[in-house]
Amino acid sequence: MDIFLGIDVACAKAKRLPICIAKQEGDRVVPVEFREELPRSPGNSEITKPCPFRALAESIAIGLAQTCKERGWQIKRVAIDAPASAPPAGQKRLCEREMSKLGLSSFQTPDAQRWEEIKESCKQHLSRGRPLSNLPHANKIWMLYGFRLFSALRSIGDFEVIEVYPYAIVSELLPGCAHKSTKEGYSSQLSAVASRTGWLAVDLEKQLRNTTFGGQHDRLDAFMAAWVASLPRRKLKVHGCHKRIDDSIWIPNRESLSP
Repeated sequence: MDIFLGIDVACAKAKRLPICIAKQEGDRVVPVEFREELPRSPGNSEITKPCPFRALAESIAIGLAQTCKERGWQIKRVAIDAPASAPPAGQKRLCEREMSKLGLSSFQTPDAQRWEEIKESCKQHLSRGRPLSNLPHANKIWMLYGFRLFSALRSIGDFEVIEVYPYAIVSELLPGCAHKSTKEGYSSQLSAVASRTGWLAVDLEKQLRNTTFGGQHDRLDAFMAAWVASLPRRKLKVHGCHKRIDDSIWIPNRESLSP
């Protein structure tokens, strides 16, 4: 069976990685039950290690490959909600600059040199006995996990691994939509995605609850990623440069989709 993976990167301590595995049934994108106990994140303190998140990402990739082999699944494409890599020192990612011009806010990915400074800052904070809960740059550390997942997954197969951003996906479908943290925003986003993937909103929500780890926002973001992974190139467009795999954020092309 051909499958598509969507991953919503999160690295809170002991958190399961929200992974949605989906298949196509005609015009419907169907989340498949995936409850394997893959390694959990050690948390933000991982940034003090020599190669943060590398071993974890490699274990995740190996676990996914083994599960696919056992179940007869063939991965066709993976979409990850995280930056694919850090830009070179002194540069900014084109995809993020383009989204900013369109008014789409996002966490800006630090360049390679800045990451070294961030790692050192975190090490000093913890070496002085300061609490992990006040760790500086905590809202960026998950990106390092993302970098490692891109690398590890690209090493296990010949499928594409692309970058997505749920807010950009939603903004393409519903310009000006309320934030997903609000009841209205989550409901609107769920309905918009459900209508384009062959579902009623209530049924898609139930299917995700029964198949995918994570809170409701995690599950929906992971499914959105899997949906984009399932779309042919003619139904996609990109922020950034489609020829630069680490500087392109893929979104559905609203004009090519059924309402």
